[in-house]
Amino acid sequence: MPSIFSRHPLVLQTAYSDLKRQALEQPFVLVGTAGSVGAREVKGRRFLYRQFYDAEGKKQAEYVGPEGDAAAERRASHLREQIAVTNALLRDGRLLAQGGYVRADPRTTAVLGAMANRGLFRAGAVLVGSHAYAVLLNDLGIRAAAFATEDVDIARGARLELAAQQDFAEVLAESLVPLYPVPALDRKLPATSYKPKGGSRFRVDLLVPARGTEVQTRAVPELAAHATALPFLGPLLEAPIEAVVLGRESVVPVRVPRPEAFAWHKMVVSQERATTSDKRAKDVLQASVVFAFLAEDAPEPLEGAFRALPSSARTRARAGAVRVRAQLEAASHERAVELLDGIVGRRSRA
Repeated sequence: MPSIFSRHPLVLQTAYSDLKRQALEQPFVLVGTAGSVGAREVKGRRFLYRQFYDAEGKKQAEYVGPEGDAAAERRASHLREQIAVTNALLRDGRLLAQGGYVRADPRTTAVLGAMANRGLFRAGAVLVGSHAYAVLLNDLGIRAAAFATEDVDIARGARLELAAQQDFAEVLAESLVPLYPVPALDRKLPATSYKPKGGSRFRVDLLVPARGTEVQTRAVPELAAHATALPFLGPLLEAPIEAVVLGRESVVPVRVPRPEAFAWHKMVVSQERATTSDKRAKDVLQASVVFAFLAEDAPEPLEGAFRALPSSARTRARAGAVRVRAQLEAASHERAVELLDGIVGRRSRA
C-alpha cells in the first residue's frame, strides 16, 4: 500500500503561502462571484451597483448609491479594489487546484464569507469537520484523499468576543444562500442546524462542547441561536490557527483546529460511531493522514496534545489508535507507527 499522503512541490507550497497571506489581509470578502461595479439609470438618475452571481447561480445587483455621491463613490472604489484582489486570488487558486489543492463549493464559501465579514472567526468561531480537514491538507502542503461534504460545521468553545450580539440567522442570510432552521427531532428543542428547503443535503451546523458525555442543546446567546453540544469537542477548539478556504468564487479567512488536536479528536470520535459507519472509516483515515505527516515534520505537538486530553478522551483515543495504527502500518509509515506506540502505549496494536 503506498503512502497515504504526498507532498506538494515546493513551488506550489510557496504559492499557497503567498495566497494565504494576501487572503488574510482582505478587508472583506465578496459574497458570490467577484462581478463588476457599474451604473444604472433609474427614472433619469444614475445609481451605482455591484452586479454578480450568487452561490445559487442567480444574477444579483448590490446597491452602492447615487453616482457622484462622495460616500457612494468611495464605496464603489473599495468594491473595485476588492474585485481586483479577489480575481487575482482566484487565478492563483485555480493553479493550486490544478496541482491538487482542495477547493470548496460556492455555497460553502458564501456562508463562510458572510461569517468572516461579520467577524465571527476573529471572535473565536472555528470551522471543523471535513471542510477543516481539507483546509489542513492545503495548509500542511500535502495531497491525500479528500471527502466531499455538504455539511458546514461551525463550533465555538468560549463565548465569542463580539462587540454586540448578532443574529446567526441574519448572518447566514447575508450569504444569499436560502437557509432555514431545521426542526429538531424533539419539537420542544430549538433548531441548531440550517438548510435550504427541499431535498438539498447542504446544511450549516452550529456546535459547542458538551458539559458531560451526552449530546445536548445549548444556547449561544451572543448569536441569538442554539447549538448542538457534543462531548469531547472542547480540546479540538483550543488555540485554533488562522487559515483560508480556497473556493471557486472567493478565498475566505477562517480559523481551524491545530492539526495535532484534529488528529487526536478524529481518533476519539471514531469510537462514538457505529462499527459499520462510513463516518468511522473517514475519521480513521483523516486521523491517519494528519498523524503520519506530523510524525515526520512536527512530532512534539502530537504528544503534548494527547497529554492535554481529559482522561475519558484519552481512553477513547487509545481505542481509536488501534485502527489508525493498522492503517499507518499498512502504508509503511514506520516512524508514525513507532511514535503512536510511544505515545499511547503498545495497547494501540490490534
